[in-house]
Amino acid sequence: METLKIALASDWFYPKIGGIETHIQELAYNLLKLGHEPHVITHDYRKFPSRFEDNFPFPVHRLKGEIYNAKEHVSVGVLLIHQANKLYKREKFDITHVHSIYSPFGIIIANLSKGIRDVPTVATNHSFFEWRLRREVWLPLLRYALKRIDAIIAVSRAVAQDTEKVVKKNKPIYIIPNAVDVGFWRPPDHEERVRARRMIGAEPFDFVVFAPGRFTERKRIHEVPRIVANASRLLGPGKRRLYLVITGDGPLADKVRDEARRYSDLIRVYLNGFVDKRMMRNYYWAADLTIVPSRLEAFSITALESMACGVPVIGYRGGGIEDLILDSVTGFLVRDDADAAEKIALLAMNDALHASMREKAPYHVAKNFSWDKVIYWILDVYKTVIDSANPREQLFLLYRAWLGLTRLWRR
Repeated sequence: METLKIALASDWFYPKIGGIETHIQELAYNLLKLGHEPHVITHDYRKFPSRFEDNFPFPVHRLKGEIYNAKEHVSVGVLLIHQANKLYKREKFDITHVHSIYSPFGIIIANLSKGIRDVPTVATNHSFFEWRLRREVWLPLLRYALKRIDAIIAVSRAVAQDTEKVVKKNKPIYIIPNAVDVGFWRPPDHEERVRARRMIGAEPFDFVVFAPGRFTERKRIHEVPRIVANASRLLGPGKRRLYLVITGDGPLADKVRDEARRYSDLIRVYLNGFVDKRMMRNYYWAADLTIVPSRLEAFSITALESMACGVPVIGYRGGGIEDLILDSVTGFLVRDDADAAEKIALLAMNDALHASMREKAPYHVAKNFSWDKVIYWILDVYKTVIDSANPREQLFLLYRAWLGLTRLWRR
């Protein structure tokens, strides 16, 4: 494939930290490695508490909209559209890749890209639609806003099924998972593991359960101390000690701390805030097991990172995490919290099964979720969309009206 100039657009990019932000950054890096020219387009995050510096090897364009919602990290406005139009005229992108079909900024860029600048457009859906009445009333408007997207990538089978209900199967949907850098997320050697466990004060007989994530109701990190405490009860006295390590932050931080204290007589708990990428790897290296307690994960970068580091994962059935974990091979897919506690106790007691999972998990990730493979699947979608692009699409009604008014004024 010839070199492409690619616009990667979303409301969500750094300095905000999350799965979509990480995916966009790593996608841009891997496109750059293959000789393409990625540009990230996002808004200015003017009210974000931390300062940002765009020291990336690819351009990051931060556009300012008049309307800014700091809580949801979204921004829209006429000024933003004007800036984006000038950017597209100058850069002449070959394709636009929007991240999240629920990103207002992304939808604006998608419609400008295809409807005004005649640039083919792909969107990746990273999450589920909230099927509640107050959200569903907006579905007709959302479907109309997504009309000019040529193809959608869903990050899991569960997300693909959900996306079909949203768009009513009127455009191609490709299932392509998120990916990880298996050169970075890798199993530790003996000394690295010893140092990592020493860092958190883990003893040789401790079985370390790791739970990273946002402290929100949906992520359910606050439920993990109870789950691990129940696993400790199943093990009984005199068996291996369960050591729970939690990292992250969010609105339920106080509740997480309270739950950790509540079960301190049964388990040992280590709490930390958000950590950077290298420190996160150290936590994986120290862990024996990672738990992803959310009941409905669209995907889970945490699960991939953990397995790539040789750490089995417990996840809950019913979401996209079913595409990632090989049940009883690289971790466990569980029905409920009681099942999760049973599986924690089982792995803590069964050294042979635990060793087998630690060995098989990294190979599973390298085979199916490495950027070395996933990047080419994404490029195949780009090529298909570019090759099938229609001749010039009719301009937006508002844009045509604006041009007409401009001509009248000039007279």
